[in-house]
Amino acid sequence: MIEKISPQSIDLDKFQYDFNAYNEVKYHELKDEILLSKDISHDFFSIFLFEKVEGNHTIEGREFPLQDFQMHLVFPGQIHKCEYERCTKAYRFIVSKQILNMFGNYLMFPFSFYKKHPSFELSSEVFYKLLYEFQCIYCELQRNENVWEIVLQRIRVITLMISKEACRLFFIDDENAATKRLADFFKLVIEHFRTEKNVKFYADRMSLSPNYLNIICKRYFDKTASSIINNELILEIKMQLINSNKSIKEIAFDLGFKDLSGFSGFFSNNTGMSPRDFLIKYNRGGIN
Repeated sequence: MIEKISPQSIDLDKFQYDFNAYNEVKYHELKDEILLSKDISHDFFSIFLFEKVEGNHTIEGREFPLQDFQMHLVFPGQIHKCEYERCTKAYRFIVSKQILNMFGNYLMFPFSFYKKHPSFELSSEVFYKLLYEFQCIYCELQRNENVWEIVLQRIRVITLMISKEACRLFFIDDENAATKRLADFFKLVIEHFRTEKNVKFYADRMSLSPNYLNIICKRYFDKTASSIINNELILEIKMQLINSNKSIKEIAFDLGFKDLSGFSGFFSNNTGMSPRDFLIKYNRGGIN
């Protein structure tokens, strides 16, 4: 039986480390039974990764039981508090509101969705992939060099990974017929986006017209069905560009593009840069 530890308040500034003059990004590890244990609100975005912990995290009056391999999101202005019985290891990544706004468009769903669903139960594989990105940012910033472009790209990857997990774990309000269809759509996209990029394929599988599918996507997410498919594909391309040893050409063909020109054009139209430029910004060697 775990002995209950009395909640204790701490000064967050004691273990925050400022990594740039503009105070845009912070990272720290919460350990040795250190967690926030009083109601608090901040003007920044926080991502908590709980590796080994028990207790509760209250966000805007909603209580979320803490378990191993969880991610919690806390947005600027939200009131939250952690009360715990055990905290062996947890991490917190902080991004300023300004930086959050810069890459907010990388989230597949609007902020309101993540505020409604701030708690994610992750597989150990996904958890450690996210943690790896955190640790890479920490290492880059420790060098005290001009690495902001690299750091920003890794922040974007984290945001994209959050979007992917949201698609897999949450499908909104099951009682609403339109959102049930959206849930089916997202499931189909996750299953088929590598080979099927046409809205008609998904609409036919759902016995809907492409126009109606676009209408409900716009109503609930302010995105077209096509842009949702493209977002998932762009996420996969970026993840493969960053984390695999495949050449750009191999990635293009693996994801169903007929030629490298079409692949590069698709990526450029959706990101504003070529796959090669993305890799250069990400500082990966051995570009093919």
